[in-house]
Amino acid sequence: MQLSEGHGDKSAGGYLVAIEEHPSDFVTRTAVNGKCLHVSESTGFRTEAEYCVDVELGQLMVKAIGRLGHQEIVTLPVTSITDIYTIDDGQDCFPVPLMKSLSTEEKAGLFLIEYALDHGAGSEHADICLVEASRSARDELLQCL
Repeated sequence: MQLSEGHGDKSAGGYLVAIEEHPSDFVTRTAVNGKCLHVSESTGFRTEAEYCVDVELGQLMVKAIGRLGHQEIVTLPVTSITDIYTIDDGQDCFPVPLMKSLSTEEKAGLFLIEYALDHGAGSEHADICLVEASRSARDELLQCL
């Protein structure tokens, strides 16, 4: 499930909202923000993305351009994160097309966030795959989550 493969639904694993609906909500009370790449797990398709970790609200927001060219936002509560995978966990944690699309330097900044769509038992899970500029930048971001 990737941000770049859907618009206006939960196909990205989060709640997608067109930017035009909430243009001033993205960077309002951010504790940590930055730019990264969003990468489709199934195809390796990549787009530039921005993220914000709002410590006050306890949520992560990722803004990227979807496959159809629309700006989209995935917002998820930090408490819904069930696991975070990095290259340190092994290449087998990531789909082969994704790994083939990344350089060695990009793999160092790679991370996949798995999260529950609902907080109930047995809820569906989704994920989002991002690439930070470096391993240290990735680790700094992950410490905030």
